[in-house]
Amino acid sequence: MRSLTDTGYIPISEEEVRLFQSHSGAAPGQTAVDIGTGTGEWACEIARLGLAVTGYDSDDAAIEWARQVHEKHGARLHFARHDFTAGAIPGSLRPGSADIVSCRHAIHLMDVPRLMTDIRRWLRPDGVLHMTTVVTKEGSGDRTVGLPEDQVRSLVYGWREHHRYTVDPHQQIIAVVLRGPDG
Repeated sequence: MRSLTDTGYIPISEEEVRLFQSHSGAAPGQTAVDIGTGTGEWACEIARLGLAVTGYDSDDAAIEWARQVHEKHGARLHFARHDFTAGAIPGSLRPGSADIVSCRHAIHLMDVPRLMTDIRRWLRPDGVLHMTTVVTKEGSGDRTVGLPEDQVRSLVYGWREHHRYTVDPHQQIIAVVLRGPDG
């Protein structure tokens, strides 16, 4: 049986956006950062909720495509090239500058300990980190992109509040919501 994630592309449903807004507390006027934005579809959905969003990705072609395709959102949506596994933190990501940091299906590509430390700095005291991922079975040879359960569980350390929920009706994708970075 083919998995929802076999193609590498995971479509965004209206329900996923609704769940994101409900669980993250996303509201018009807030500031969001989308890490691993790719061609920007998720960042665009966040901007449609009225947030000012900057999407970052290490792929120059994806960022250029996102800028061209999503230009209709104007001042609310920006894209920038950045490699969070190798580069210094962009100057625009100042401490306490973001209400929400999102990472949709890209956490497995990152240096997770480094990224989590940086995200804690960028978020406001009651800020939210919202990540979606597939939970893979360790040692199963599963080629699906995602994180093993033990790594998902370890993400919650250093946060005042945390919870997770299922994103898709097939229960293959989860979201982890972390609120209130504790340093």
